Amino acid sequence: MDNNIHSAFEVAFMSCVADKAADLTVLESDQHFAEFTGVHPSKIKQGKLSLMEKLNPQDREAVMRQLKKKDARYIYINFYLMNKDGEPVYIHCLAQNIEGTTHCRLTMADISASERKSRQISRRAESMNQLIDLVEGGVCLFKVNRDMHFEVLYMNKACARMFGTYKNIPVGNAYRLDELLHKDDKSTVFQAIGSAMATKKAIDLEVRVQTHHNEYTWCKLNSAIHRYDEDGNPVFHAVFTDITKIKAAEQEADTERDLMVNIFKNLPGPLFCADPDAPFLVDVASEDFMRLIGYSREEFFEVMGGDLTRLMDADAAPAVEQQLIADAQEHHVVTTTYSLTAKDGKSITVVDRRRVVDNENGEPSMFAMLKKM
Repeated sequence: MDNNIHSAFEVAFMSCVADKAADLTVLESDQHFAEFTGVHPSKIKQGKLSLMEKLNPQDREAVMRQLKKKDARYIYINFYLMNKDGEPVYIHCLAQNIEGTTHCRLTMADISASERKSRQISRRAESMNQLIDLVEGGVCLFKVNRDMHFEVLYMNKACARMFGTYKNIPVGNAYRLDELLHKDDKSTVFQAIGSAMATKKAIDLEVRVQTHHNEYTWCKLNSAIHRYDEDGNPVFHAVFTDITKIKAAEQEADTERDLMVNIFKNLPGPLFCADPDAPFLVDVASEDFMRLIGYSREEFFEVMGGDLTRLMDADAAPAVEQQLIADAQEHHVVTTTYSLTAKDGKSITVVDRRRVVDNENGEPSMFAMLKKM
């Protein structure tokens, strides 16, 4: 990424007339010059400002020598001029000697604002590059040409490591991102790219990217069109996040969950499992629990979100829930009583006895056994 960032100049123009025979005493000026020097226009008209006093001492002799050149009507000169705060400001100046007099009209360009902006942008660009390289996720720019090839234009160090290369890819290098995608993910990515080009919406996918021969990394891909190049090809800004460990953990969790569901289905009695912080948000439940409430698994888990409070009195549920959470923080076994409304409309009062246990991953869970009163 190019650090040499160019921006339009921010220039403030000002002018004055000075007498070369009187140490550049200012005879008249515009409002901008008066504001720059901090001298009131009335005092300038009274001849109380000498441009020589405002010049940087190292520039005074050179400026006078330039202005007194014989047969020179226009003179281009640069110098430092003190502003109203006593700070030296670099000035571009066009001086015009007025014929028949010792007077000289100076039109000056204060480019200090532009210089500050350029320095700020350069520092910002440098900081941004450093930040991009510090990002754990891979950042890259790629363009999609007419043949639907994804040509990488830039990538940061994290992205280079993720793609199995340890150097930034220079602009113009035909490094193709589409060739790194797993064959089973290419169709999904192509469709997402086509949709983004048509709708301008961002892409959010999970894909496998090849790092070495027959080795793939699961990545979260977030991307959107950044701009269009001179040929009209869309250039995408993309962020790749390595989610291999997350996918492995999800797969392990899914396996454990499937095992837990199978166990719970075959356990006798109205049993269910929940998080200690959400004691009525049911994770898995036994067949006897489903028969107790009278709802199918699809109705309870998919339609009702597994939320047992939807079968409880709306006014009583929050207090019972808060009491369970508080008791679980002090005791491994807690008991409470509440009423449920089954699917057939009947009210069922139950004793809820729970045990707090630690899973293999160290996270606590609540196992609840209900008993009808």
